[in-house]
Amino acid sequence: MKVLITGAGGFIGKNLTAKLNEIFDDVVIYYYDIETPEEDLDKFAKECDFVYNFAAVHRPKSEDEFDKVNHKFFCGLLDLLKKYNNKCPVLYTSSIQADNGTKYGESKIAAEKALIEYGKETGNRIVIYRLTNTFGRWATPNHHSVVATFCYNLVNNMELTISNPDIVMNFYYIDDVIESFITQLKGEVQPCSDGIFRLEGNKVYSISLGDLAYKLTYISKCVKEDVTPEFKENIDEKLYITYLSYCK
Repeated sequence: MKVLITGAGGFIGKNLTAKLNEIFDDVVIYYYDIETPEEDLDKFAKECDFVYNFAAVHRPKSEDEFDKVNHKFFCGLLDLLKKYNNKCPVLYTSSIQADNGTKYGESKIAAEKALIEYGKETGNRIVIYRLTNTFGRWATPNHHSVVATFCYNLVNNMELTISNPDIVMNFYYIDDVIESFITQLKGEVQPCSDGIFRLEGNKVYSISLGDLAYKLTYISKCVKEDVTPEFKENIDEKLYITYLSYCK
């Protein structure tokens, strides 16, 4: 099995790569990231059996990069697959912000539409995930997740800044996301009624920023005192594992 991962060096790409190598003996991973020669993508598109497209920009220097990377790069990849009549499934990671009217959201919607048209034209299986805030190991502080930022600050004895502690946010845990992505290799999961894939309700963690800061501060204190924290809710152990990843 040959798997192409674009954005392979990012948060989700690193976690998927690690899991694939852990559970499969015969997987060949084609890594494509910002430093990969463009000509390699041609070879990868010709030979791969499954595509995970994670390549994206979230905070570019110029808003033009949203469309260039999140949309047009992806369209170029789809064109390569068509060039070689590659019938492999394609998974695209979109966002819950896809319909918020921002340049970022517009680029994600445009990519979704391109993939839907590609599926209709080729008959190939397409998979679109709209991810909410996702936390876990290898997320970049002040970029990917407020959880990553809080963990980093606490490990480095820096103050947590919260504009409104009452704001409630929904989170996915990276291991749950990766587990769902891997099931797509066999095509056994069905999308929601709108054709979009999302994680099950019991894998969505809703928490206020104030409570999140409280939990992570408690975890930080326990770790520094070499005491195992008490886990009262499903999210607690996942926050603990995430916090420990920033201590290394």
